[in-house]
Amino acid sequence: MKKFIPLLLIVCIYIGCSDKPTSPYIILKAVKTTGTEKFDVQVYGRLSKQQLVAIASKIKKDSSEYDNLQLDYLLPGNSYKNLGGITVYATATYHDAKKVTEADTVMDLHDNRLKFEFIGFTPNEAKHLLSFDPKGMETKTVLGKFIDDNTQTISILYREGKEEQQVFILELDTAGKVVSATQPLEVTHNGIHKLVISPKGDYCTLENGTLTMYSSDDPEKPYRSLKAGI
Repeated sequence: MKKFIPLLLIVCIYIGCSDKPTSPYIILKAVKTTGTEKFDVQVYGRLSKQQLVAIASKIKKDSSEYDNLQLDYLLPGNSYKNLGGITVYATATYHDAKKVTEADTVMDLHDNRLKFEFIGFTPNEAKHLLSFDPKGMETKTVLGKFIDDNTQTISILYREGKEEQQVFILELDTAGKVVSATQPLEVTHNGIHKLVISPKGDYCTLENGTLTMYSSDDPEKPYRSLKAGI
């Protein structure tokens, strides 16, 4: 009988830990809209469907009082201060058990049905985009690659020229085709290094691996921000 105790203990530990997320997360915001509780959930990378469902299972278990629960997953770089709003990477939606729909095809770790959907690029799709290496790029200094789930493109910032003084921006689509090539005007205003990308005065900044875009319509407030390599 004693021989079975360690095995039983291992099984109990596994069951007790099976609903723990495989990646850390933070609930940034909770809003109730028309009978549905909506959480904005910050994750720290492009997680797989399995990993995101594991997080959903934990949140649902801790929020069992909500029959209708929507989880919007956000990637690093998002900010509520951005005029362009936040970018949702994926969603997980629980409906009242009595009102489960045909779209609720995913089962979480506690046998609750939910609807899951990637809004942005999946981890494999993002990995493919980040692998793009346009001809001649090996001789340049890459400052960062930034995936934009809204425009479905990836922007590559790099330096070249005499003593690598000039910054260039290449924007590619999902097929690796260049859709725009920009040589921004570099200016420093009020201590902020700006890359002006249009005659109207639209500009972006690059700081700590985050590319932040500003519109000329409201140049003091960020429009959208993207984290490099994600």
